[in-house]
Amino acid sequence: MSRIIRPGKGFGLVELLLLMAILGILALIAVPQFMRSTRMAKAAEVAEMLDLIKKGSAAYYTTPHTGSAGFKLACQFPCCASPTPVGAVTCCQDALDADNDERCDANPGAWKHTTWVALKFAMTDQHYYRYQYESSGTTNSASYTASAFGDLDCDTTQSTFKLYGIPDPKATMDSCADPTAKGIFRDHETE
Repeated sequence: MSRIIRPGKGFGLVELLLLMAILGILALIAVPQFMRSTRMAKAAEVAEMLDLIKKGSAAYYTTPHTGSAGFKLACQFPCCASPTPVGAVTCCQDALDADNDERCDANPGAWKHTTWVALKFAMTDQHYYRYQYESSGTTNSASYTASAFGDLDCDTTQSTFKLYGIPDPKATMDSCADPTAKGIFRDHETE
């Protein structure tokens, strides 16, 4: 009896080229989507931190304060704090990132400014953003802006987030009602 010899059961050249083309197309789609998802996860820090600042602002505004002469002060938000941590434009720079992981290093001392203390806000872990607080006015003309700035991929393009807060328009010196915050302004959210 004679045996019929069959060729090996491997992939042919055309099949391999087709497989490589499919994998290339999948990579072209998947890699940018993965990078975007990674940056979106990093940007999630901002929503949580701005919410903490919003709550701190509301607590400060509704708490009665007295001046040095013992008289009650008008309802207001705490004064301003420049971008914190101080020392660089982005967290990617060596001044803020000693371990080179593209995040600002934890530095509890950076958050001892009277504004951050009044808001009960501090970054105790490594983080991607620098935070700023600005305020003006009193009672029903008071307002604040809490901002976050970050460079998620260290290409010098900044992500910017701003939360604007205002008091109840019916607020009086005797009744400091809870302020409201408008939506978050976003610019280059995931750069």
